[in-house]
Amino acid sequence: MNKKFFIPVSLLFAIILIVSAIFVLLIKPSHNLECGGNKIAGGNSVIGGNFTLTNANKNQLLSRSRINSRELITEPSLIYFGYSYCPDVCPFDLQRNATAVDILHNAKKEITPIFITIDPERDTIDRLREFSAFVHPKLIPLTGSIKDVKKVMKLFKVYGKKSNEEGFDDDNYLMDHSAFTYLVSSSNEFVDYFSRKVSAEEMAERISCYFDQIN
Repeated sequence: MNKKFFIPVSLLFAIILIVSAIFVLLIKPSHNLECGGNKIAGGNSVIGGNFTLTNANKNQLLSRSRINSRELITEPSLIYFGYSYCPDVCPFDLQRNATAVDILHNAKKEITPIFITIDPERDTIDRLREFSAFVHPKLIPLTGSIKDVKKVMKLFKVYGKKSNEEGFDDDNYLMDHSAFTYLVSSSNEFVDYFSRKVSAEEMAERISCYFDQIN
């Protein structure tokens, strides 16, 4: 073999081995991929973040007060954006989330379900309090000004606006919105999201995997 060719190839092979070793030792594999989750373009840091809203549930310690997400989120949490007047999508998704929360609870893994309204004009404090009690005893309902809510929606890349369908008035209308559930860690960092196609059992299994990976 030509020595002039052999030396560069050997050097290239050595470099590949070194780079591979550095990757394995220093770069932690994505929890998302290990747990069958979603690969986020740009990384998980592009979704979520710190926010301040009002907790509408008077039965909770943080009742009727504006609360920062760093104070509110003290354990892994499932965040869902919707509205209480939603006729079909939101009730289905929230019930699925509640079932996943119960499955995890039975496995001694606690997670907090959070509901953020995208319709603060109609979703009053009292209505959200009743709505959350109907969905799940642990559900924390959050609201705020239109500006506050839109800011949080932007953090989580959530789409939502009043529908243009005819036959509705100013007080009776539908909301067009995306329907994803977001998992955040106890340190308020985005971990993964779940589409409507994911069952409660699959959601609980993936979340349990994240628990095991982080802990």
